Amino acid sequence: MLAELEDGVLQQLQALKKAVPRLRLETYGGELSDPDLMASLIAGGPSILITTPKISFKPRSNRRYSAALVFRLVVSSGSERRTTPKASDPGSYWLWGECLALLTNWQHKPDGAMVRPTEFNNLVNGKFQVQHLSVLGQSFAIDLDWLIPEPSWPDFEGIALEYHSPAGNPDPVATDNIELRDV
Repeated sequence: MLAELEDGVLQQLQALKKAVPRLRLETYGGELSDPDLMASLIAGGPSILITTPKISFKPRSNRRYSAALVFRLVVSSGSERRTTPKASDPGSYWLWGECLALLTNWQHKPDGAMVRPTEFNNLVNGKFQVQHLSVLGQSFAIDLDWLIPEPSWPDFEGIALEYHSPAGNPDPVATDNIELRDV
């Protein structure tokens, strides 16, 4: 469910790469809390990262749930002015506006729920080391229907046990094979 939605959002935002070829579209990996990752975020040019901070589940039936999901875009720009339009880095406000236009009322599946914007945050506006950085956070919400998937575990046929004496002996002194059967 999460991977499918995040992949869909990143695919929808691919249209921005035509206007900003250096744009980095990825999932969020803690870039704002780690100085080394922050430096690579700035050096990598403008970016839009996606994270999913919250899902609320409500049961609808035995195996079906409604899932109110919130995902957030972390929009970053190293442009000195957040609104300076230039091809290499058009500014965080321009990127933010384009994300709103591409994702508001967008459906990640045919006949699926529509994405709606919820909350905006100005996360960072200043310098990091010697480079300017503007980071905006934009949250979106979507209500999904989720069915608990059937486990895809392999069928276990049995258990093989080996006994070693003394404990450090690499060769087993006895073995047991237990067959698992349907009961």
